[in-house]
Amino acid sequence: MSDGGIHDAVIIGGGHNGLICGAYLARAGRKVLVLERRDILGGACVTEEIWPGYRVNTAAHMLGLMQPRVILDLDLMAHGYDVVPVTPGVHLVEGAGPVVLWKDPSRLQAELARFSARDAAAYPRFQAHLARVAPVFRRMLWEIPFDPAATGPRALLRLAGFGWRNRAALPLFNELTDLLSMSVHDYVARWFESEEVRVILGYYPAGAAGQSNSIHTPGTAYLLLRNHMRDGPDAAGGTGLVRGGMGRVAEAAAASGARFGMAVRTGAEVAEVIVEGGRATGVRLADGTAIRARAVISNAAAQHLFADLVPEAAAPADYRRGVSGIHGEVTSFKIHLALERPIPFRGLAEAGYPEGEYPVQVTLAPSLAYVERAYAEMKAGRIAGHPYMTVQTPTVVDPGLAPPGRHLVSIYGGHVPAGPGSDQGTAMREVLFGRVLDTIAAHAPDFDRRWLHRQILLPRDYENIFRLPGGSPHHGDLTMDQLFFRRPLAGHADYRTPVPGLFLCGASAHPGGGVTGVPGYNAARVVAAALQ
Repeated sequence: MSDGGIHDAVIIGGGHNGLICGAYLARAGRKVLVLERRDILGGACVTEEIWPGYRVNTAAHMLGLMQPRVILDLDLMAHGYDVVPVTPGVHLVEGAGPVVLWKDPSRLQAELARFSARDAAAYPRFQAHLARVAPVFRRMLWEIPFDPAATGPRALLRLAGFGWRNRAALPLFNELTDLLSMSVHDYVARWFESEEVRVILGYYPAGAAGQSNSIHTPGTAYLLLRNHMRDGPDAAGGTGLVRGGMGRVAEAAAASGARFGMAVRTGAEVAEVIVEGGRATGVRLADGTAIRARAVISNAAAQHLFADLVPEAAAPADYRRGVSGIHGEVTSFKIHLALERPIPFRGLAEAGYPEGEYPVQVTLAPSLAYVERAYAEMKAGRIAGHPYMTVQTPTVVDPGLAPPGRHLVSIYGGHVPAGPGSDQGTAMREVLFGRVLDTIAAHAPDFDRRWLHRQILLPRDYENIFRLPGGSPHHGDLTMDQLFFRRPLAGHADYRTPVPGLFLCGASAHPGGGVTGVPGYNAARVVAAALQ
């Protein structure tokens, strides 16, 4: 059974990168079809009504890296993309209570001065240092990785062109090497003497970047650049929460592509990539329908693609072996709660938080020892006795996500044992839930622990629901052995696969996960050139 006709491109997966890739190709005049297995678009960048009237960001929950180039190129703001600025975040610090992460640099310095006057003075210099180094990394986002081990005139020309375009990196070589090789703790320790400031600055790379890291894990320092990786005109808007939920990013990309004829089907599960004469020529759906295309593009993880969809004989054994060996086991969890009121964390007013306002995000990682203990307990096969966590209440600034008078709370934290043989059953979930509420209550003694609805999501759930290998939003860790030239594998990092006509456009490809739109943008460039 065939749906008739031949598309220029068929895309497996209606996540934001698949839709962005498709929208760019459609804008270039190509006939594009996007196929989504679930009945809702977005992949892991999705908003779901899991309880009546509540719109929950079940996976991605914050927009900080979406690139202005993509927003403006596709005119996403005209199709429902709207970012709501968030109130200042709060970090709960042992012995100090809430530390308000003011957006005003001078006020933030005053907060840091509570722990060290020297650290407060160093903070502007530290941020200026990151801002000086970040443009090198930002430019690299838009590069099509090539194989530096390849020889021949064309390969040498590519290498020379890459070196010339990125020649500004040479004076910063040592700084770049440090960021890519050092642990976040060791890196911030060069600048700051107090443990309190170190845990405030090191929390995101150590605990909130979608990987299973210690604050002492080598290669985590470069994640400090997160707040400097978005560059572009103010017309693209800022960072924060997406009004109406993260799924609006995918909806806006789909609407943008529809202007140029891009078609989207939900509830359309791809069962097989059709390979004929050694080339990908289309896909076959679970209902048996064959869809022909000149290019097949996978927003799905490379591991899923080559384990389940591509015929075994179609790809070299060493490539399959390499893809199956991509590491990225996640040990974090998410808990979503419907509450009558935000959690009453102690000390907000005393910390100077404005009356009548409430922080969208509260980070509960009181000390370096606390964060490290949670990691060590997971490594020993136990649920963290006191998990670290980011407690987000998006309804503070976007009340339409819940019924009137109600609130949503999304808790992202760690660690839990994961991987083959780990216990992620009902009893384990109850233990975890109890520890999370106990930990919150220690910082919010007036919290009545009452909730209207709850959802507990563990790594295995993210693998089952979203087909994320190991639960990883990045499809594999963002480590030196799995970045740029080596993503997903060395020699195959240019969005092409060893199967002619089959391409990658999702987090498996450079530059990895996070809601950036860059993999979709770059893949569209490669596919467009291949279709000429």
